[in-house]
Amino acid sequence: MDLSFFKQDLPHAFNCFLDLLYPNLCIACGGRTHAREELFCLTCQYQVYPTQMHLRPENEFTNHFKGRISLVAGASLYYYSKGSRVQKALELLKYRGEYEIGIRIGQHFGSLLKNATNFKNLDYIIPVPLHPNRKNQRGYNQSAQFAIGLSESLECPTREDILIRTKETITQTTKNRIERNQNIQAAFKLQRPDLVKGRHILLVDDILTTGATLESCALTLQQTELVSISMVTIAMTS
Repeated sequence: MDLSFFKQDLPHAFNCFLDLLYPNLCIACGGRTHAREELFCLTCQYQVYPTQMHLRPENEFTNHFKGRISLVAGASLYYYSKGSRVQKALELLKYRGEYEIGIRIGQHFGSLLKNATNFKNLDYIIPVPLHPNRKNQRGYNQSAQFAIGLSESLECPTREDILIRTKETITQTTKNRIERNQNIQAAFKLQRPDLVKGRHILLVDDILTTGATLESCALTLQQTELVSISMVTIAMTS
């Protein structure tokens, strides 16, 4: 009996079985996605705008920090605007306990960065830390969940013991750039400088607005000599 047909069809049957047990749902609306690796359903995809910044060494992200921080590479995955599907996904990630959204986005973005020429030779992935009080209140750090997904795809370790947050700042949502810079000053501490010296660090956060938080983190890391820094975020305000 020829079993070649069954052998060829087995992977498809297994994937169908997985879809029944663990349906892949849209990270914005909860609807079914067309394929397991997709983050958004077809309806939401029409309202999502990938930046493709990871394919361009000089882009809106790197230009944002020009003259402020020396970056090896920088990119955001999506453009962010109010009322968008990306905003909805980030709200679910940050405020509704949907932490797995961060992991899924990280896995997807990591698979893209792995093939990008400007994100090579990374030593550690460091998420922007939350203050312990904020982390206990939320239950997790959304940027750390994003970092976990990136780590899986990039095969690069995540470290949360190198950079810590010592100042509990008030929410940055309604503040302008000057107010954000004042609010975030001296909020971070470099706890393990021995692990940073001579390393290439990928600093990650959920969204880039003014860049005050990422800049403060980068300046703290750069207290150690010979550290190289790249940055990525899930989204960037357009």
